[in-house]
Amino acid sequence: MKKVVPVILAGGIGERFWPMSRSTMPKQLLKIISDKTMIEETIDRIRSICSDGVKPLIVTGQAIADSMKAVLPSSLRYDLIIEPVGKNTAPAVALAAKWTESKYGDSTMLVLSADHDIRPVDQFVDAVKAAVDLADTEKCLAVFGIKPSRPETGYGYIELKELIAEKGASRCFVVKQFVEKPDSQAARKFLDSGNYMWNSGMFVWNTSVILEEFASHMPELFQQVNAAAAAGFTDAAIRTFYTVCVKESIDFGVMERSNRVNAVVGSFSWDDIGSWESLSRIHPQNNDGATVHGPKVYEKDCKNTIVFNSSQLSVACVGTDDLVVVSTDDALLVIDRKKCPDIKKYISEMKSGGVLPANLF
Repeated sequence: MKKVVPVILAGGIGERFWPMSRSTMPKQLLKIISDKTMIEETIDRIRSICSDGVKPLIVTGQAIADSMKAVLPSSLRYDLIIEPVGKNTAPAVALAAKWTESKYGDSTMLVLSADHDIRPVDQFVDAVKAAVDLADTEKCLAVFGIKPSRPETGYGYIELKELIAEKGASRCFVVKQFVEKPDSQAARKFLDSGNYMWNSGMFVWNTSVILEEFASHMPELFQQVNAAAAAGFTDAAIRTFYTVCVKESIDFGVMERSNRVNAVVGSFSWDDIGSWESLSRIHPQNNDGATVHGPKVYEKDCKNTIVFNSSQLSVACVGTDDLVVVSTDDALLVIDRKKCPDIKKYISEMKSGGVLPANLF
């Protein structure tokens, strides 16, 4: 029986969670959804899935590797690949697949992101088991599809074809196509059709299968990762790999080109914790649609407002409407919720404007 190896992609800065998320302490290392960091939440979620003798593999960036080690409990056993530079998800997955195959032989990879909220855990575990079985029997690339709960324009979608299996509470489908982030009208049609799922960015496949797909669709990357393996995955070999490899997503590089992609739709809820807007979905709202999280916050007559306090300051919000208010020990963000999708643009202007200290980013 193949070993199941969780691979957690934990790079990136998470700029849309500024001012809490910084280049040296991004959102996956922060306590946003509970009293645990998001990376700890992710590892806890997959403890029961790890095969005996297997350690989770974390892929993260050089800028946050030391912070990652400091945040995770010293008793936790894991392997770590440190990317000297971010090149999107295709190189990270290719390197993790070859590294996993070299250590464990042909194995089953469970690829996760470190910034998702998934509940309940037992239903997620059941769906993972269904995906592991599907990936092994069908020799396919399995992606977790999430039934939409709203006409979301910030996610990619998966269009489903025929149902091929039912495994417990999970249903398995052939994937017809991947669809890029839609406009609001298309998102509404997708929601109403019932035939389009959110693309969760979580995958299950055998290492031999995904490496075959890299060989077919990204042959140069496949050769480069083989060279890194032949060199023993030394620090120098990994630096060379990231110097020469293309910057590409696993979705565009492989998934959208492959003819053996299936989707597993489970009965768990999922949220990509991508911006402050997410807090209104994962933390309680009052009757006015206000979400308050953190200590020492006074809120009165605020409508559709998100207030997050991680500072030692006292925060008072009165009579606000459709705002996000975030307080840290050294910065305060107040932004119209409608402007949240553009926050990266504003952060870029902040960085170049010279008004705010560089260490805030």
